[in-house]
Amino acid sequence: MRRTPIVFLAFAAAMTMLAGPAFAVGPASPHWSSTAPFGAWNNNGFIIYNNEWNQPTGPQRIWADSYHSWGAQSKQAAGNTAVETYPCVQRNYNNPQVMAFHLIRNGFAESMPHAPGLDAEAADDIWLNHYKIEVMIWVDNHGQRPGGDIIGHATIFGQHFAVWHGGTDYTFALDHKETTGVTHILASVAWLIHHGQLASNVTLTQVNFGWEIASTGGKQLNFKVTNYWLHSRQ
Repeated sequence: MRRTPIVFLAFAAAMTMLAGPAFAVGPASPHWSSTAPFGAWNNNGFIIYNNEWNQPTGPQRIWADSYHSWGAQSKQAAGNTAVETYPCVQRNYNNPQVMAFHLIRNGFAESMPHAPGLDAEAADDIWLNHYKIEVMIWVDNHGQRPGGDIIGHATIFGQHFAVWHGGTDYTFALDHKETTGVTHILASVAWLIHHGQLASNVTLTQVNFGWEIASTGGKQLNFKVTNYWLHSRQ
């Protein structure tokens, strides 16, 4: 199932709830937290977003000290294979042409639990052309399969990816699991343009990083980012 793009609205910043007893694990006093399905917090131009988009979902709590440091506790049904939630950090752009940038890349340090029944992956999610095209970069996959079929293989700054395509969705799936590193968004989009998959004037709408979660084996599991950054320069 294709994830619905998220457009941040002003009222979402007020959708803040303290964690209840069901979420006893995690930071005792984070700067912000929410159990609202679409709870969101605007921090220095970034949005931390609970994003339980495929309703109904299991319970999930997101927390953050800043856009650099945040995480989620999520409990999704055992055996489920469809993505239910995508807790993430995001930044919106006003649709400049991607190829007008000299740099678009981000860095991350993230952790997922190694637990029976986990079906999830850590990934960038990039929206182009006013949310009409989706490009994902998977860096730490535990059980998920990209949509569509493999259309090629890309080597980007020494990292090797299988490139998948289905409909208007593209996925760069890293050939190993990586919990810390850098993703080169501009180079990934440029690869698609060079290989005739996208028009050269494609525009940038939104950049996200988080976890697509399908199943936690029916148990509450903890996901954490300890160092996220995004650099873009035209």
